[in-house]
Amino acid sequence: MIDANIEAEKDLAALKCEKVYQYPQKFSKLPVISYYTLVEKGAFYADNEESVQDAHIQIDVWAETGAECGELSVKVNDVLGASGWVREMSMDVPKRDEKIYHRTMRFQKYFTLNDE
Repeated sequence: MIDANIEAEKDLAALKCEKVYQYPQKFSKLPVISYYTLVEKGAFYADNEESVQDAHIQIDVWAETGAECGELSVKVNDVLGASGWVREMSMDVPKRDEKIYHRTMRFQKYFTLNDE
């Protein structure tokens, strides 16, 4: 099994902003990206062994302006796309706080598992 959170964290490392697992504890330093696994499941089995894993993650972008949120979302899409993730959806989340803009994104990737 491959931990999709570890893979997402490695892939997001290229972006120059704070990255946190699950949900930001505070919003004093924006922008921030949060990430977590939605689903990890077997996608292909041979000889009763999983050989391909299907992983789905959620990425949330939090920023001070709508433009900053949008620009960072494009960068997230580019970085993850270059690493083999496929964007399934992206949407703006209605503001609860007038100072924070939020976009949620979901990505999927197949991982080939190595025999060890």
